[in-house]
Amino acid sequence: MIRCEDVLREISNYIDGEVSVDLRTGIEEHLRGCHGCTVLVGTTQKMLVLVAGNYVLPLPAGVSERLLERLALLER
Repeated sequence: MIRCEDVLREISNYIDGEVSVDLRTGIEEHLRGCHGCTVLVGTTQKMLVLVAGNYVLPLPAGVSERLLERLALLER
């Protein structure tokens, strides 16, 4: 029986298709019943697509200024 810890340990191999058929079957069975692991795997896959695609997402207006202001407060 696959547990959440197993999914976490094997997530990279699972996404890359580098797990045995038995392990893949077990993980997919676990994912059908575990919302947390399903979200983790889905989010990881989406993040990999963004990173691999070198997507640049524009920041909303004013984010840079607010970030710099907050960083300046931390330096004090």
